[in-house]
Amino acid sequence: MNLILEAKEEVEPELKAFTENRVKFSLKRLLWMVRKIKIRYSAISPSKTTCNQNCIVSLETFDHHQIEVSMTARDKRIALEMCLKKIYKLVQKAFHKSQQYGRFSKHVYT
Repeated sequence: MNLILEAKEEVEPELKAFTENRVKFSLKRLLWMVRKIKIRYSAISPSKTTCNQNCIVSLETFDHHQIEVSMTARDKRIALEMCLKKIYKLVQKAFHKSQQYGRFSKHVYT
């Protein structure tokens, strides 16, 4: 698994360590399916709402499916949690669909 972390401003080491640990923990059952994960943090300009931290998680599975989820929350950590929850469901769905048609196994094991 290749984890890429991007942000417009400098990412503090504490957030980087939290992100890596959280991704590994959240996707631990399906981590073998994931080839590359890209996480982007950004701040939305202040508006009427207090939710201004945006997190975009995009990943590529071994059968070359691209899955991308974006969430906005008050804190970067909460936004990451919500993205990972949605990503887990989508990866699980892709896995079940590929198993149903027998397409996934030949990409992983060859």
